[in-house]
Amino acid sequence: MPVKNVVKKNFYRDSLQLLHLSEQAKKIEGVMDAAVVMGTKTNKEILEKLGLLVEEGKIAGESDMVIAVSASTEEIINKAVETIEKMLTKPPKAGQYFYSLETALEALPDANLAIVSVPGEYAKEITLKLLDRGIHVHLFSDHVPIEDELEIKEYAKERGLLVMGAAAGTSIINNKAIAFANVVNKGPIGIVAAAGTGLQEVSVLITVAGSGVSQGIGIGGGDVKKKVGGIMALESIKALEKDTETKVVTLVAKPPDPEVQKKILDYITYNTKKKYVTCFMGGKVFEVPNQLKERLVQTRTLHAAALESVRLLDEKLFKEAEKKISIPAEELLRKSEKLYSQFEEKQKYIRGLFTGGTLTYESLIILKETLGDVYSNAPLEPRLGLKNPYKSFQHTVVDLGEEEFTIGRAHPMIDPTIRNLRLIEEAKDPEVAVILLDFVLGYGSHSDPAEAHTEAIRKAKETAEKNGRYLAILAHVCGTDRDPQNLSLQTKKLESLGVTVLPTNALMAILASAVASKGRMKEDTLERTYESFLFPQ
Repeated sequence: MPVKNVVKKNFYRDSLQLLHLSEQAKKIEGVMDAAVVMGTKTNKEILEKLGLLVEEGKIAGESDMVIAVSASTEEIINKAVETIEKMLTKPPKAGQYFYSLETALEALPDANLAIVSVPGEYAKEITLKLLDRGIHVHLFSDHVPIEDELEIKEYAKERGLLVMGAAAGTSIINNKAIAFANVVNKGPIGIVAAAGTGLQEVSVLITVAGSGVSQGIGIGGGDVKKKVGGIMALESIKALEKDTETKVVTLVAKPPDPEVQKKILDYITYNTKKKYVTCFMGGKVFEVPNQLKERLVQTRTLHAAALESVRLLDEKLFKEAEKKISIPAEELLRKSEKLYSQFEEKQKYIRGLFTGGTLTYESLIILKETLGDVYSNAPLEPRLGLKNPYKSFQHTVVDLGEEEFTIGRAHPMIDPTIRNLRLIEEAKDPEVAVILLDFVLGYGSHSDPAEAHTEAIRKAKETAEKNGRYLAILAHVCGTDRDPQNLSLQTKKLESLGVTVLPTNALMAILASAVASKGRMKEDTLERTYESFLFPQ
């Protein structure tokens, strides 16, 4: 099949624009496959795996655009390239476009919240200008220097404003989804999260449980580190304490630095009146002062945080929520037996291919305690770092949203190409028993992620079967039925492919542990695991 690469030197377009353009290019009559990408190392490796890379594309630089097309004839390819180049020069669709901050603010004088998504080194200048105008900021940009983040947040605090970020993937403000977020119920639980998919998972589970969210404030992972000192965590707590609609406040983060965690807990103890749930995954469990024991619950997983938030509101609603979200230990054991009974003797390893960073981390925490060492490109310990993030080793959990996979590409929640390729590769390993997949729904994510993974899941299953093996694929879908992708529909599509779908990410990791242990995890061990991860500490 002829393949052609056209390189446009120093021609930049955003990865989302190029993803959309690639999808349009594939629909051109006669085209077998097509991709329009920046010439980064990652993108060229993907083009090669797809059979779309030739000599011209190999020498493209990171600031160059590569148009790659395969078709049955050179004539079709040339016409397709011509069509794609015309698409690149089309003006944007009708709507409001501003080419300076000043003109945008003139057109929207009542705006009180802005989303900033620019390269991190430029974020401070724009954010400070917005704060000067009395505008709260959701800072989506990553790679913001920590000194800049500290300066921005101190400046915002002086003015009574919130800076949500840096690298804040999710917020839910006045029931409006900001960046990657889901359609959740309005309700009495406020969330402060230094973890994007952590906020998504907790808000979704609270909704599935029958309650709702007043505000979801994403503060960025750097906020709970010593250098920043939890500035926005505390400002968000103050705001939710004043909010009459909020009855329970839930705090979510990967482990804060211990002094920051203590600072937050001390503030809750002496300066607040509402009920609180904390989920500092991998963080220290502090002794709770007597005056706080009636209104603070510490948890280790997003699953437990959501349930305990509901319990602090309404014990009756909590009992119903348990039925919707949890699976009894004995039932989980039965599921594991059904799966591992089909394995060959060599099959023993778990491979997690995640799009959500917090979901990756939660899985690593659980698998570490249940199985031991787990390797990752975002490891819990440096010694467990993968030598090559593209190559798994023994038990491996990969965060495909990390920088090495996303430079010049759309996030894997949007573009499943890298995960689909990796899924098929993992299925070829005769020692792999279980593959874990997260599917994060909501605004910003792929419009039909289950469908987008269908061919890869089928190929992975078929690859294992041809080699006399059964491959267990477990999934968790983070979403609601009101999300554009629809939770129930996505679940049904995955189950029709032979995928075992779990109601929470934590349960997926626990089931994976039971399956990989091949019967060594008995009911009493599983119950201890439940007690450790699914109940308050």
